[in-house]
Amino acid sequence: MKKILKLTIALFTVIFMACDDEYEPPFELSDVGFYTSKGTLGDLQLNLDDYMSFSDLSQGAVSHSWTIEKSDLFLEGPIDRTDTILEKFIIEPRSNVSFEKTVHVLFQTAGMKKVRLRNTFNEMVTFKGNRNGEDYEMPAVKNGEVYVIDTTFMVKVYPKLVPVVKVSNQGQVVNHEANDTIYVEAGNTLEFTDLSTVGEPTGRNWNITRALAPGEEVAENPVIASSGDSVANISFNRLGSFRANVNISRSGQNIPGDFANYTINAPIRVVPSSQPFELSGDIIELEDETIQVSYNGEFAPFGGQEEFFTVMVNGVGFDIASVSINANDGTKLDIKLVEPIYRPDVITVSYSGGAIQSADTREALPFTDVPVTMSSINLIPADISGLENGGDSWSTYWSNAGTVSYSTEQASEGTYSLKLEIAAGQNNAEATAMFANPIIFEEGKTYIISYDMYIEPDAVGSGGGASTGLFLLQNWGFQFWNNFAHPLGEWKTHTVEYQSTTPLSQFYLRILPNAEKTTDMTVYYDNFSIIVKEERP
Repeated sequence: MKKILKLTIALFTVIFMACDDEYEPPFELSDVGFYTSKGTLGDLQLNLDDYMSFSDLSQGAVSHSWTIEKSDLFLEGPIDRTDTILEKFIIEPRSNVSFEKTVHVLFQTAGMKKVRLRNTFNEMVTFKGNRNGEDYEMPAVKNGEVYVIDTTFMVKVYPKLVPVVKVSNQGQVVNHEANDTIYVEAGNTLEFTDLSTVGEPTGRNWNITRALAPGEEVAENPVIASSGDSVANISFNRLGSFRANVNISRSGQNIPGDFANYTINAPIRVVPSSQPFELSGDIIELEDETIQVSYNGEFAPFGGQEEFFTVMVNGVGFDIASVSINANDGTKLDIKLVEPIYRPDVITVSYSGGAIQSADTREALPFTDVPVTMSSINLIPADISGLENGGDSWSTYWSNAGTVSYSTEQASEGTYSLKLEIAAGQNNAEATAMFANPIIFEEGKTYIISYDMYIEPDAVGSGGGASTGLFLLQNWGFQFWNNFAHPLGEWKTHTVEYQSTTPLSQFYLRILPNAEKTTDMTVYYDNFSIIVKEERP
C-alpha cells in the first residue's frame, strides 16, 4: 500500500513539473479538408434565394480564401433554419471574397454557380474524398514556394416553379387567362395540359372545385374531380359553375423541393347536354356480384325504379333487390339481385324507361337485353399474365436452347406477347417467370388455368411428339401439355382445371421437338390466367 501511494505522488510531481514549461509540438500539421451543409457528393443543389454553408477544415494553411460570383452574397452567421428573411444577414460592405473559415452564401440567381476555395501550404498535402461511390485523391499543385489546393464547388440553383398551362374544349384551345366563361356540355370533357418547364417540375395535380358566389364563404370547398396527368381529360357531369387550378411540384432524392399553384382565371359553366343520355361502355359484374351499368352523364337522385329493370339469368328473370347510383361515380348504376350469380351464368339487363334522369335533366334512354360481362379475377400478376410492361417478368430458363423474347409481332390482346423459337436440332425452348408473392391455392377449390397460343404458319415438325408444356412450380407433378395440332396462324385458348394446395412461385414454359428433332417453329403466348372456377349449385 505504501508503494502505491509513493508511485501516485511521483506521477503528480511529474505532471506539475511538466506544466511549468510551455508545450512545443514536435512538428506542425498540414492537412486539407472541407465540408458543406449539403454534403460533398456530386453537384450541390439548392433553391433560388436560399443559402448554403461552406466550411474549410484544413489545418496549417498559409493562406485561405473563398470567392463567389458577384450575383451572390455572403451572410453573417449563425442563421437559424426558421429565418425566412435572409437579407438582414447580408454582410456589408458587400464583397465576393471572404477569408473566414466558414461562410454562408446566399444565391440570388438561378443556374450553375461556382464557389471557389483556395488554400496554400508550406508542404505537400492531398485531399482524399469520395464521389459517386468512388474514392479519389486531389494532390496540391506547387506554385512557387507554396502548395496550392484550389477547389471549386458547383451549385445548381433551381429557379422558382412557373406554371404554364393550356386548356382545350372539344379540340379548340381556349383563352383561360381571360374572364370569358368556358361552356361545357354535361358529360363532355375539358383537356388540361401542363406545359411547365421552368424550375424542372416533376409532377402536378389538377383540381376542379365548385365556384363560389360573390360574398359566399365556406369552411371547405371539396375537390369534385382531379388528375395527376400531364395531359388530363376531366369530365364534367353535373350542372353548375366550377373553377380549375393546378398545383405543380418538384421533388425527388437530393432535389430541393418546391411548389407552385395556378388558378385558371376563366370560370367553367356546365350546361345541359345536347346528346342523348344513354349507355356508355359494357355492363359488368363486380367481384361482389353487383351488376354495374354506365351512362354518358351523371344521374340525378332517384328512388323506386327497380320495376323498370329486368335481369335475365340463364333465360330466367331474377328478382332485383335494389337499383342505386354508385357512391363513388355518379355516372354508374349499381344493380343488386336477391339471388346469387355465378361466373358461368349468361346474364342480360333491360331498362324499359322509368323516371330516371341525368343531372342536367335528360331522360335516361331505355335498352334491351344487353349482355353482362362477368367478373374474372386473374390471380396472375398483370406483368406476367399480359406482358404489357414489355419488361423482364419472363426470361430464359437456365437450360434453354432456343430463343425467348418479348414481341409486338403478335398479341392476343394488347401489344405484347411472349415469343419462343426452336430450331431444328435444338433440344428445347424454355422460359420462366418468377412470382414476387406466391399464389396460394385453397383446399377444396378448383382453378381454371388458361393461356392463348399462336403458331407461325411456316412451322416445321409440329407433329410427331412436338409439344408445349406449362409447369406450375413448385408442383412438378402438374404438367399442362398441348400438342400443336391446331390451325396455324390463329390464336387459340388452351384451358385446364387444377386442384392443389402447393403455392405457385414460378412458371416454367417449354417447347419440346419431335423425336427426329426436325422441329423448327415460332410460337407466341399471351393472356396467362388462373381464376377460381364457379359453378351454379
